[in-house]
Amino acid sequence: MSVAILNLLQEINERLKRVEAGQIRRIDNNTKRRKQYNDSRVRRDQGMLRLPEKNMIKYRDVRLGPLFRRWAETGITFGREDRPEAFFTWLVHRWNCCTYLKKPITFSGSTFRVWTGTHRMSTGPRDLMGYSDRRGAVQLLRNDAEFVDFQNRPWFNMGWNYAVLYPVFNHMLEIGFDELPERFRRCIRLAMGSFGEWEVCSGLCWDPNESRENLNRMLKKVGTDLQMMMRAVYALAGGGSGISGSVTTTESGLINRSGKLS
Repeated sequence: MSVAILNLLQEINERLKRVEAGQIRRIDNNTKRRKQYNDSRVRRDQGMLRLPEKNMIKYRDVRLGPLFRRWAETGITFGREDRPEAFFTWLVHRWNCCTYLKKPITFSGSTFRVWTGTHRMSTGPRDLMGYSDRRGAVQLLRNDAEFVDFQNRPWFNMGWNYAVLYPVFNHMLEIGFDELPERFRRCIRLAMGSFGEWEVCSGLCWDPNESRENLNRMLKKVGTDLQMMMRAVYALAGGGSGISGSVTTTESGLINRSGKLS
């Protein structure tokens, strides 16, 4: 057999492999699309909602009214066990992963992708909520640039804390929040920013819009708690997750300190 014929047969074989690989990719893509469609139909049947054409960090969805009360009842259960971080992780997960047909916030690589109403905007955990893994160290605001940056974090400044956490907190007030352990109450109120009205120093309540001097005074006292609440959203460690992964819970299922359901 001549070299020319062998080369032709080899070329034909390579073409057939490419065609076969393309067919396999199309089959895989079609399978994924069917699964996404079926999952979406199941989620609709479960009463899950379409994402509104709004920035989901700042938008208070009036359709969530009944859920706010149910989430508050679960929050009281977490509170009696003095587990503010676990409640925060659970709450963010319920809102982000179990309420809408598509997640308001997805996580890819090292960045969040926030639904803004028309597209997804990429942002890092520090830009979104001021979180960085400092192994317990509290970063004070060293200059005006860090001060302005701190004030403009959308998660805790007229963002998710107001749109979702605040109405849940209001329902919790009606069913026994003030009787819960002091640290649980402190952490939840700190997470609400200025709406929490938590007095850190005499006559000085936690507010991201305070002066840099006052913020640094307060961060020395409550910075660790604030960092722990941010970590609960990001959920870097322990197997649980708020935004960046998954938590398998029911409405009444709780996450114990080892990360398992109780």
